[in-house]
Amino acid sequence: MRTGAARGHVGHFHEAGFYGSDAEFRALIVPFAEEGIAAGEPVIIGYDDRKSDLLRSWLTDPSAVEFVADESLYATPARAIATYRRLFEFHVAMGAGQIRIAGDVPHPGNGRRFEGWDRYESAVNTVWQAFPVWGRCLYDATTTPTAVLDVVERTHPRIISPSGQRRASDRYQSIAVFEGLPYARDPLEDSPPVVELVDQSAADARHALAEVSRGRFADSALRDLLIGVSEAVTNAQRHGRPPTTTRIWAAPDRMVVTIHDTGHGPADCLAGLVPAPGSTSGGGLGLGLWVMHQLDIDVALRRSDDGFTVRLRHLQGKRAAGEGAPGDE
Repeated sequence: MRTGAARGHVGHFHEAGFYGSDAEFRALIVPFAEEGIAAGEPVIIGYDDRKSDLLRSWLTDPSAVEFVADESLYATPARAIATYRRLFEFHVAMGAGQIRIAGDVPHPGNGRRFEGWDRYESAVNTVWQAFPVWGRCLYDATTTPTAVLDVVERTHPRIISPSGQRRASDRYQSIAVFEGLPYARDPLEDSPPVVELVDQSAADARHALAEVSRGRFADSALRDLLIGVSEAVTNAQRHGRPPTTTRIWAAPDRMVVTIHDTGHGPADCLAGLVPAPGSTSGGGLGLGLWVMHQLDIDVALRRSDDGFTVRLRHLQGKRAAGEGAPGDE
């Protein structure tokens, strides 16, 4: 049985709140957690150390909360969806009638990149519908960029204030019509690539990338880029339209690879974030994109008048999905 505002709701009860101080953050998160604890519901928290320590000091019984301290939880949107899904499956199997979660997705306000997390905030309205989840996403209005706050209002069906007042978001967009932030080009993309291959095989693309990256990055980083390039080129040649063009750029601090074909790209709004139904056999487009999104590299998808592009990027010394400054968005 579900409790609180989500009582009688089926599926993911998704809401956002905005705060401007620790006191307002406390007003938004403590009652949410305490009510869940009192009802015997799993309460899962995914904040940074400072916010987690604050919450532990505020809660009556912090040991009753599952704090997910591993930063890899929000390494990539697809991995966050998969990790949470496993947690939900476990708690439902243990008899949970409702699961409460709250966390801080990456964005420039907390020193990380928001690119890709706009799709995440939209997608979870659909991909978690099979679970009795109450998700409360809290954003610091004093540090979160305006573009991110705009996305939040468009991806959360409900908005709650620090005073506890709740309203439906009149700007909410379903995933079928949601428009994410514009594709942010890497500056390297505006310069000539060091390698350009047209209608070459995935093996040729891997060989070229290995040659360019030799001695630049750790083996683990190169491995993920090689896997991503192989999947992207294979997808473009199987599911896109020729020609398929692979471009590689290299700088001391990063490598960028784009794979472009003249097709329209996947029709599925969730492409890359979850495996497409039936894609686990047969090497479908949905599986390839999902594999790319599991890697420790930055993956961006771009549709344009001249076709569909997958961009893969590794940033030296920084987690690709978590680095960046507000101007990057």
